[in-house]
Amino acid sequence: MASASSLKTVIAALSGNTLVTLVKFIAFALSGSGAMLSEAIHSAADTGNQVLLLLGLKRGSRAGDQEFQYGYGGERFVFGILSASGIFFVGCGVTVYHGFQSLLHPHQPEIGASTFAVLGFSFLVEGSVLLLAISSMRKQAAGMPFWRYVREKADPAALAILLEDGAAVLGLVLATTGILLAYLTGNPVWDAAASLTVGLLLGLIAVVLMVENRGLLLGRAVPAEVQQRFVERVRSRGSIAELHDVKTRQLTPESYQFKAEIRFSEDFVSARLAEILPTQGVPASGEARAQALQEAARHLIRALSEEVDAIEAAVRAAIPEAQHIDLELEHLPLASPSGATPSSSTPSR
Repeated sequence: MASASSLKTVIAALSGNTLVTLVKFIAFALSGSGAMLSEAIHSAADTGNQVLLLLGLKRGSRAGDQEFQYGYGGERFVFGILSASGIFFVGCGVTVYHGFQSLLHPHQPEIGASTFAVLGFSFLVEGSVLLLAISSMRKQAAGMPFWRYVREKADPAALAILLEDGAAVLGLVLATTGILLAYLTGNPVWDAAASLTVGLLLGLIAVVLMVENRGLLLGRAVPAEVQQRFVERVRSRGSIAELHDVKTRQLTPESYQFKAEIRFSEDFVSARLAEILPTQGVPASGEARAQALQEAARHLIRALSEEVDAIEAAVRAAIPEAQHIDLELEHLPLASPSGATPSSSTPSR
């Protein structure tokens, strides 16, 4: 389930961008600036994308059911890809097209105090949302280095807000620079160049977000350090003789799946059997023998089940995101006719 802070960040960004979009389009209508239009399109694309991110967070937080037993967390990544596509085709595509049009058919925009007032207001709103996104991520990182958290564990929706609003603030700086240079020099090329730069910046961010959401949608493995922690926790149990074929998957940034094959040590199993088998030995035949063996089997099954539960509890204590742990028992090779046990293990199933 998505964190409440991610939801709060998306709602704050959506509210701020809706207001800024309206103000920028009004400023474009008054000035005719290509850079201002690029900024207005940028904010409009961000607003639409944040609606998609909000839908993804809401739909992705649903619990599992018979049809999707691991839950709907993957919907966040589907909507994240849709959002990134919107940034690429609407934000980047339209802005770059308008920038080229302005280069081919330059015209001097009508720039006045209202234009710079709108840019300043937009900077305050976008900057506030960006600071909120950074503050929210720092809290979620809980001591982890900030950029490492962003790379490895950040919610895709929160990451999208961080990148989009970071680009928005940088885009405002670029747009302001272009408009100011066009105003001071009387050359509209500066305005068009700013428009193109903002568009290319949006394209870069869209590609980054597509790659991130694609990796999570396909089921990217957990970070190597987390997998190593899982292996160490399992092997720390004295009951485990072998551990191999470890596979991991990030279902969501808050939910991991681990799978591994284990083999209990003969010492552990024999000790559990010794706890229940009679000291004078099992009867040679008859109902008493069957009853003794059944009691030993029940005791062994219970002991192995409790040990698996203990392993899972130890893993979850070290890795709270480990919500699904699948441990498969490896078959011990049968003894050869001469009584010797082959040294090679049975191939994994």
